[in-house]
Amino acid sequence: MNEINKKNILEIENKSFLRKKWEKTLKDIIIKKIPKFFIDKKEIVFINNEQQINDLINPVNSEKNKKIKIIVLLTPLNNFIHLVGFLDKLDKIFNEDTKIVINYFSKSWKPLFSFFSFFKLINNFKESIYFSRNTFSNVFLKSTNYEISKQLSDVSLPFEIPVITKFLSIIINIFPFLSLFSFAKIYYLRKKVKLDKESKLMSIIVPCKNEEQNISAIIKDAKEKILFPYQIVFVDDKSSDNTYKNMMLEIERNKELNIKIVKGEGFGKSRAVDLGVRSSDGYYCAILDADLTVKMEDLNLFYSAISIGNGDIINGSRLVYKPNQGSMRLLNYYGNLFFAKLVSYISSTKVTDTLCGTKCFKRSDWEIFEEFRKANKFKDIWGDFNIIFSSVYYGYKLVDLPVRYYERTSGETKMKRRFFFFLNMLQICLSAYCIFKLNLIKPKD
Repeated sequence: MNEINKKNILEIENKSFLRKKWEKTLKDIIIKKIPKFFIDKKEIVFINNEQQINDLINPVNSEKNKKIKIIVLLTPLNNFIHLVGFLDKLDKIFNEDTKIVINYFSKSWKPLFSFFSFFKLINNFKESIYFSRNTFSNVFLKSTNYEISKQLSDVSLPFEIPVITKFLSIIINIFPFLSLFSFAKIYYLRKKVKLDKESKLMSIIVPCKNEEQNISAIIKDAKEKILFPYQIVFVDDKSSDNTYKNMMLEIERNKELNIKIVKGEGFGKSRAVDLGVRSSDGYYCAILDADLTVKMEDLNLFYSAISIGNGDIINGSRLVYKPNQGSMRLLNYYGNLFFAKLVSYISSTKVTDTLCGTKCFKRSDWEIFEEFRKANKFKDIWGDFNIIFSSVYYGYKLVDLPVRYYERTSGETKMKRRFFFFLNMLQICLSAYCIFKLNLIKPKD
């Protein structure tokens, strides 16, 4: 029998009333979690019947499938005839960036589904299986090239009941352990192993404000210690010293290197990085602070981690190792710990350091971070919080990479107005709390 014509799911076309309600509810939930950037470019597909599945896996559509960024399976995994086989097909068809949103009905709800089936409220198939998160992760997914990158916890009922559904969703977000009682589980899946062995260019974005003494050291370290194809993008954010002049001198001295200079507007690190990313040519981007408190050679670890698919966002963490003496003030250290705990709770994702200046991501994902920032009017001076919150919100896998943190050897720290910056970060976290925990999300245009 032709592979395409093999039946993939148990169900028939006549779906029950509750099932139709659930598909609509699920679609409404997912739409809020998808960047408008993808929706406008029609890079997302919703799948809810056998014909659509066959169209998805048909080789005739292979070129069209390469453009798809997100596949949303509205059909619950409980009803797939061979779940591992189906995920294996998707792995062979879609590229490394394509994510899959799946759902399945919780094992604890099986008696209630049997009850609904008895009264013909749902179609419950004898071959359907009900499984736990542990079985899904450690049995089904371990046999595939997929892993969970994000769980959506705010689901409680298969259909919307005014006020009650919203209330239950907020309670589950505030107390995530209560998601155990939700009737369905929703996860984002991403590929674990990427087969592309080509060494792709990484743009190292270096925002600079009065860093004249560090420019030559940055170039020297890059030449001696970087082991991957790279480009350096300096962003001079209206320096009042010889920073820009020294950048030009280094270009003249190192014509064999790929170096760009971008003039910033003096609006702070976040906007300087934005200009640098938009002016870069790399497939990947890494942000590196000009003070070299995180060493240049550590960028090799960031490149390895993202190029083999360990994560979508590689976040440097200075708080796993003990910071070197003089590298971080005691108050700053405990402030960093506080925000790491707070951001972890709000995003339901373990983050050990939010403010490390070294982060790595695909250049193409920058538009997604910026969309989130603009939609939620984040005034994130440093930009770190927005990258973390936006990536987690949209189901990207964030990985902390422990780095050693050293004392600045020249120039002055930019983290001087500590109380002002503390209030700014607290304000961003409050906004994120409203988004992640209270579901106060602005509808897409």
